Amino acid sequence: MKRLLPLPLDPEQHKEIVRVLQEAQIDYREVESPSRLLSSDAIWVPDEDLPRARELVQRQADAFAARRRSEWQTEWTAEHEKSYARWLWNRLRSQPAETLLKIAALLGLIGLLLIYPMTFMPQ
Repeated sequence: MKRLLPLPLDPEQHKEIVRVLQEAQIDYREVESPSRLLSSDAIWVPDEDLPRARELVQRQADAFAARRRSEWQTEWTAEHEKSYARWLWNRLRSQPAETLLKIAALLGLIGLLLIYPMTFMPQ
């Protein structure tokens, strides 16, 4: 048996991969360990089926990514009208404390990266 994919995956994508493997009649084994610290969670397939399984999974992953990208683009256009300013405003309204904290941390980091080198420049 060879390792095909690490787990966990997006639940919807996981279901699709299992469905694709079953339709192709590829034996597979899902290994999930109870410990997340030293886990080797994965989907395993027999050595002889590995190339075919990789091809099927790659096709499924491409289709899944295209579908998710399309969903995101539709949501982006509908909710924010392709405007980063509207996105930031919506985010500030829905999660004000978290968003302001992230903005402050980002500005602090940028400030640190700009000011720190200036303080140690030779005069």
